[in-house]
Order: sequence, then C-alpha cells, then structure tokens
Amino acid sequence: MFVVAVAMTISASAQAEAGKFTLKPNVGVTYTTGVVDGRINSIEGAFGLTAGVEAMCMLNDKAGLALGLNYTGYNVDDDDIAFSGYRQNLKYYSYGNNANDYQGYYNPDSDNASNYYFNIPITANYYLFPGLAVKGGVAFNFLSTAKVGGKSEIDGVKVKDFYKSFFASLPVGISYEIKNLVFDARYAFCLSNVCEYGNGRLHSVSFTVGYKF
Repeated sequence: MFVVAVAMTISASAQAEAGKFTLKPNVGVTYTTGVVDGRINSIEGAFGLTAGVEAMCMLNDKAGLALGLNYTGYNVDDDDIAFSGYRQNLKYYSYGNNANDYQGYYNPDSDNASNYYFNIPITANYYLFPGLAVKGGVAFNFLSTAKVGGKSEIDGVKVKDFYKSFFASLPVGISYEIKNLVFDARYAFCLSNVCEYGNGRLHSVSFTVGYKF
C-alpha cells in the first residue's frame, strides 16, 4: 500500500490540468491475430513495431481527448489473411493471366504477412485517479505497405492489391503515468473487412512507452 501511495503521489505531478495541451511521442510493439471466413481457427499472430505521437487536451481534471498518428505493423504468421477469398473466388485473382496459372505461381498459407498502416486513433481518456487512465474510441487505419514472405510483389502482382486501403477499429485500453513516462496498453477490435477479396479482420494488442511534454 505504501509503494502504491508513493507511485500515485509521483504520478500526480504528471497529470495535466484542465485545458492543458500535451504531446506524447511513443514507441512499442503490436501483436496481431487474424480471422477469415472459411477458417475455423484464427490466423496465428505475430509482432510488429509501432511508433508515433499523440496530442491530448484535458477537458477537465478527470477527462481528456487525444488524437494520435502512428506507423503500425499488423503482422501475422499466416498469409491466408491476404488470400482469404482465394479459394472461393479464384476467378478474381487472374490479373490478366489464367487463374490456374496464377494458382501454380503461388501457394497460399506458405509465408507470413507483414502490413504497415498509418494508424489515427481518436480516444477519450478518463483518469480513475492521478496517473491511471482508461480510454476508448475509434481508429482509422490507412494501408502503407503490404508484404508476404518479405516480398511486396509476387510474379508481378502487388500484395497490396489483396487488401483494402482502409479499415476502422475500436481501441480500448489503460495507461499509467509516472512523472512524464506513460505506459500504455490497448486492444483494438477490427470493425471492417481488411481484405479486397473475401472477408478478413485483424485484431491487435499494443504496448507502448511514451514521454509526455
């Protein structure tokens, strides 16, 4: 109890006052799993890096509104997230070639998928007590790069063509501040389909450490 009390006292100096504007660069990791139609089991997860900055304005001494911009890797250990509609909709994947030829060029389920998005979260933050905040909101994700097995193209076909350029998610989480250091954990529920063909979703959990100015 003594340690907790000391930590709360230290962190109290880090909590912004009503109307105060702060910036928080942050860096960390994101662990992502996938769910696709036609598969009973979830796509095996993998880690990706995340880094960015978050601006927050305190509305009062308990609540604040934050806007962030992150570069986040949503990676999975199974490329079936990209080819979720491959078997059911093979005709869509011909790309000017015979579909059977393309099937011979590349066999799904063989490599990891590595996608990086510009992640823009808008979250409401509520401080349960000085230093400890719960948060929730919405995030907009815009596709930057997509690779399968480290390749952005397979036989002239861009991996990005298998993904939608945008998906929305619902982040919820908790953060703890010690002086200017902020430890943040969030889970993001995918709200929309990420696959151009077929139906797939990416769910992720992120752990970041930031420094608040």
